[in-house]
Amino acid sequence: MTVFIASLFLPYTIDFQVTEPKNGNHGSLSSHANLDGPGSIVGRLSDTYFLTRPIGCLPLTPGATTEDETVFKGYTWRFADEIPIANDRLWHGPSEPRAIHWGRSRRFNQPLSKATDPPTPSISTRRDLSLDGSQDRWDMKYYNNTRASLSNANWVVKAAEQGHGGLQNAIHAAENSNLLKDKTWVGTLGMPTDSLTDPTRADIAETLQDVYDSLTVFVSDDEFEGHYTNFCRAVLWPALHYQMQESPRYTEYNGYSWVQYLKLNKAFAETIIKYWKPGDRIWVHDYHLLVLPGLLRERLPQAEIGFFLHTPFPSSEIFRCLTPREELLDGLLGADLIGFQTEEYCNHFLHSCSRLRRLEVSANQVHLNDRYVSLMNSPLGIDPMSLYILRQSTEVKGWIHSIGHKYQGKHLIVARDRLDAPGGIKQKLLAYELFLKTYPEWREQVVLVQVMSSASEIPELEVQISKIAMRINATYSTITHQPLALVRQDISHFQFIALLSVAHIFMATNLREGMNLTSHDFIHCQDGQLVSQKHGSLILSEFVGSASIFRGHKLLVNPWDYQQCADAIKSALEMTPAERELDWNFLFKCKSPYTSLKWYMGLQDALTKAHEIQQIHQTNHLSPLSPNDLKRSYLAARARMFFLEDGAIFGPAFGTEESLPSNEACATLQTLIDDPNNIIYIISKRSTKQLQDALEKLPRKLGFIVEKGCFLQEHESDLWIPFVPKNAMKWRPGIRKMMEYFHERTEGSRIEERRCSLTFHYDGTLDREVAARQASELADQINGARGRADYHVVREATFVRVEPPHAALGNRRVATYILDHLPNIKYPEFLFAAGGSRSSEVLFRWANELAVAPVASRFDKSELGKTLHVTTVTTSTHATEARSVLPPDCSLLDILGELSSFTSNEEETK
Repeated sequence: MTVFIASLFLPYTIDFQVTEPKNGNHGSLSSHANLDGPGSIVGRLSDTYFLTRPIGCLPLTPGATTEDETVFKGYTWRFADEIPIANDRLWHGPSEPRAIHWGRSRRFNQPLSKATDPPTPSISTRRDLSLDGSQDRWDMKYYNNTRASLSNANWVVKAAEQGHGGLQNAIHAAENSNLLKDKTWVGTLGMPTDSLTDPTRADIAETLQDVYDSLTVFVSDDEFEGHYTNFCRAVLWPALHYQMQESPRYTEYNGYSWVQYLKLNKAFAETIIKYWKPGDRIWVHDYHLLVLPGLLRERLPQAEIGFFLHTPFPSSEIFRCLTPREELLDGLLGADLIGFQTEEYCNHFLHSCSRLRRLEVSANQVHLNDRYVSLMNSPLGIDPMSLYILRQSTEVKGWIHSIGHKYQGKHLIVARDRLDAPGGIKQKLLAYELFLKTYPEWREQVVLVQVMSSASEIPELEVQISKIAMRINATYSTITHQPLALVRQDISHFQFIALLSVAHIFMATNLREGMNLTSHDFIHCQDGQLVSQKHGSLILSEFVGSASIFRGHKLLVNPWDYQQCADAIKSALEMTPAERELDWNFLFKCKSPYTSLKWYMGLQDALTKAHEIQQIHQTNHLSPLSPNDLKRSYLAARARMFFLEDGAIFGPAFGTEESLPSNEACATLQTLIDDPNNIIYIISKRSTKQLQDALEKLPRKLGFIVEKGCFLQEHESDLWIPFVPKNAMKWRPGIRKMMEYFHERTEGSRIEERRCSLTFHYDGTLDREVAARQASELADQINGARGRADYHVVREATFVRVEPPHAALGNRRVATYILDHLPNIKYPEFLFAAGGSRSSEVLFRWANELAVAPVASRFDKSELGKTLHVTTVTTSTHATEARSVLPPDCSLLDILGELSSFTSNEEETK
């Protein structure tokens, strides 16, 4: 079995060596790049390239740049030497994705992008990226001249700057543990490719496939720029991180770039489909490829497909603002399993499916007509072993010595964030400024090293941060001390691990983030193995995924509350060594269960189970019920039990004034129940009041389970036994008020009140579309107002029902109760369950579980739960837990009629 790992960026990229003749040695594992030689691309283009400021390198702020900020300056031009060989499994990459701008690498010799600007509503709004308007002319001249040189250039495969380091570390850990033996990466090279000739592309693709187990996806520079820069970064990324600011960029990119987003996802789909074979597994990652599972499902309906979202998933109120919201949800729902970092993100996705797509959802599933989509939350962790190996490197130890010497005698606070709105750098600096103002005794003892890993896509934010930084240093600096070192460039992973090792405090106060694994790295680096500094304090935003792991941590903060953050810094600085050790032990214990290897294993196991469930539940794969097999099992059993859903035997309108049980149905049931070896229960979602007229016509020997297992009436009894605690309906008054509000605003709707549920019906409305939107709003409000109330919301095509949580498993609970209270001699050897609604699924699951073990003693009650023959049959076409479907042109009443005829023949024989 091959595991296809689809991620936007491959773990590998290409570095061109244009000064050397082509010699066919493209598969070199060299870890060195000729960045500034006289014949290199960077060298030849340096004069022109730096006419405009490279996106990935921020300008030094005049008047605010000191040697504190240039400690890491050597990183930019040494970085290529620090990149490991491309297939080094022991390498521990950055746990978080690097903020590298596509097409502007300063570490590798690579072509620049030929992408043009997206179309705009007005030509007057089209952006001119050049200084003199000649940018396009220069680009064409450059590419015409370099295309030939690139086709003749030698190149080497390098470990890429882009990509998700946490994912790559997890894959390496799985390979090193022999849990992953056959994998294939699927992704792009992370660089523009329009300048490459077809033979060069083919050569690169062949080497990556043969040597590095990677399938390369080639798209045009325009398509990639539209997909990544203009849609993923400008539209999706802000929305997923609760940043829905309106801007010209959003307006410009929202339509055009969506087309490019689809094109790139389709290119991924075509690549995977070309190499996929039955039995292979497809694992898709992150927000760049949200529609890929759906595209694959259309072409490969039986494929095993998993998806994991590494970013947050926002509330439905935010997600609904996206123009292609329905297409994005439909694409995700093509997967068998969707994984999220936290339970919160998972719940937001469920609410979006319920509210925006009007789908039925449960705690860990989305119910489609023909499939179930399973959900799980599984926090990604780090790989402690590879981090340990990295920490022992001479590079890390050298930087520990350099940084430790530089800041000797100071309390070092370290932070590293993207320079974008969710990164929260602005809020962090304002909180730090407030700390210095409020607690002057610490001004000359503390230094904040803030690393900004990317240039801002919001220029105003960059300006604001620079102003705050200058103000802090201008106000609180002395001749011998500067309280803030603002590092306006990314730093190497060696340097960052060294910083984490010597830091007294690590501040991860992002406004939103999927997980923040750097906080996990910090905890490991504070074990005191390399330096005397140990047990440093972690100040963590309550809005990052890791906060769900570190619940109860004293230094969880709201990054918008500057005073709270300032007080947290003071509290961390004033902790005694014993308090710091206690806090560190708590954090270490919290994070220890979450490693990259356990994350990989858990998701793979869950995907296997989810796919198996899909195969079992699809009705087009179920075998028709065999009347002959059923007859043999029926006749061989001394005791038999039937659980029959009312709609499956009497019709969907059963229980209304217009529909009472037919004479044929009553006669069939009467014949079956007259056999003393048969026990029959009718299961209904309806109330006792609705069934009153029907009950008078049906045989007295029947038992009834109504309101989804909330009440039981035994045969030949008028007593209804409740299965719901009296205090389980405390939520009723508040929910009724919500329903009344929407009822008044939805013409033709009605509210149905039962003893154990409240239902908002809108099947009688004239404008079904408006009513459906109102129902979605109602369901979302009810879910949002839950608080400590314990109830279950059911959303179906024409109603929204609120019921106690017991109802979800009610039929199963009552059926178990019935078996527990049977006389020994009546324990069934034949169990038959039939139904067609969603509420029957829990009963099917229960019945199938009873059939797992054989019966050792037919009449020994200690063998409860073990029957000789279990039959579960569905009368619907949706995905089901049942093991069989009805034969063609045959109704459930026909099947029961045949069984009743066997009973009649037995009686006549006697």
